[in-house]
Amino acid sequence: MLLTLFLACGSTRFEGTVVDVTGAPLTGATLTVVGHPCQAIVRADGGFDLPCSPGVYDISLGQSGYISETWSNYEANEQKTYDLGETVLVRIPDEKGLLVFKGGSYRAMERGFLVKSSGGRGKTQYRHYCLPENADERMPINPFDAGKVAFFDNASGGWRPWRLDEEGCAYKMSPSSETRWSVDYSDKATWTESELAPEKSLVVMTLEPGRYFISDWSNGFFQKGPTDDEKLAGYGGFYLKVE
Repeated sequence: MLLTLFLACGSTRFEGTVVDVTGAPLTGATLTVVGHPCQAIVRADGGFDLPCSPGVYDISLGQSGYISETWSNYEANEQKTYDLGETVLVRIPDEKGLLVFKGGSYRAMERGFLVKSSGGRGKTQYRHYCLPENADERMPINPFDAGKVAFFDNASGGWRPWRLDEEGCAYKMSPSSETRWSVDYSDKATWTESELAPEKSLVVMTLEPGRYFISDWSNGFFQKGPTDDEKLAGYGGFYLKVE
């Protein structure tokens, strides 16, 4: 049964296939040339063939319940067929939090914690938020390769990525006056965030080799770590090692 729907005719064509992470065709996914009456519904075999007029377009490929794929400022100025290749659409996860793409889907990371230490008086006061001693033996490590890492932020409530210093501290604070505190160390990872829907967004972080801690800032940051030791009451998040 032919499921391709042509809403506009032209001498330029787009073709390609759409599958899920298992390689199965995503029948019913929609290819749309944004702002133009060019649209196609993916066939039962996962393929599409869309005629349109020559131009430079923003193209969107989407399916309900999946993360859309887009091509921005795609140059299709000639009267020919443009092959968009095979596109894999990933299902939007239901689990809340900051999730990482692994094994074909977005999954929760292993949780870790920071320990707060403080002391001093007046302007010599300090507050340090660091990994506990022997952290590699006491909490799960989330391993990553250096480069760009894709996360999915699903109503996480807020998070902050810190690059740990040599002592394993995410950030350190001391008073800058009698009443105000300032952060002495705060090396954050860089990231871009693209909102897909309310409280749902794709987050791409650029991680260089080293150790990181992504704190679950607004949704469980102040909590006990995974231990009964009261001295290790911690601050929740995710411990990352990047090589």
